[in-house]
Amino acid sequence: MSMGALAIVVCGIFGVQPMCTERDFQMALGAAIQGDHGFIARAVFDDYADLVQELDKARGTKKQSQAQQLSDLLRKTIQADALFDELLDSLAVLNKEEAWQMGLVNLRRSILLQARKSNNPWPSTVWVNIPTITPVPKSVLLEIDKFLIENIAADIQDRFGAAGAKLRGDSETCATFEKQAMERWSNYTTIIEPYINSDVEEVLYPQLSKNDFVEHIASWIVTNVPDSSVVSRANLQLAMWKNSTTQKKREVISLICSTRKNFGIDPWSRGCGTQNYSRQSRVKNELLQKTAEMQESVTSTCKVLLGLLTPEQLQLFDEEK
Repeated sequence: MSMGALAIVVCGIFGVQPMCTERDFQMALGAAIQGDHGFIARAVFDDYADLVQELDKARGTKKQSQAQQLSDLLRKTIQADALFDELLDSLAVLNKEEAWQMGLVNLRRSILLQARKSNNPWPSTVWVNIPTITPVPKSVLLEIDKFLIENIAADIQDRFGAAGAKLRGDSETCATFEKQAMERWSNYTTIIEPYINSDVEEVLYPQLSKNDFVEHIASWIVTNVPDSSVVSRANLQLAMWKNSTTQKKREVISLICSTRKNFGIDPWSRGCGTQNYSRQSRVKNELLQKTAEMQESVTSTCKVLLGLLTPEQLQLFDEEK
């Protein structure tokens, strides 16, 4: 069994998705629940919770094949998605006020984006829940909501379809699903693109892990070293490193985006077989090279910064870090 298909089957043991919990319900609508609306909304949610918990408890037999496990998980995912849709539809008619309706928008987004994390053969293609990271206008929230309503069912089919194709060894069909998934990721990032900052990028491109050690050393020098010439040299090294790192990150992000959009493959995943193997291999090698260059830049800059310190200062730094 391929690793991608295995991951999507195994995730079933952690609970059916999407699932709206009591905490999710309260966080999205708690402040807006008042009077009769609150009583009815609570009854609607309790009915939903009973149904989704019953679905979650249903387990297949140990004798099921891997294909049967995957099919069973897909069936339960579709049912859970339908139950969640029914919950939102029932809650929507209770109150037409903007605060209530936007609470439902936020609830749909948080639950569906969270659900994708547990059943995704391409975990690096993140649909970022951007309002949890940086403020965005109401119009963007509504556009994201529209996108989710129109695309989540197809997204489920693509994710499970790719896992099933990998299980069968059908690389061509898997590649078709992957291409559709990459196009959908590109369309989603287009919506949020004007609001993507460095914090959003950390979530959107999880392989681009942030390294704070260079800034930590430079900051320590500014705070603890009295020699202004040393401080100036440290600030210069920091600025040069930031410029170089920013450029490398832009190159990596551009490569990732163009590969997903133009060729329908995710170079940060295991892929769907040999159909695009040579292209994917080249892109992965290029990404590895750029990542190595970024790490080397961190190492060399840290060495230069630490070289600015006297033995006594270096000892003090080691004691405090």
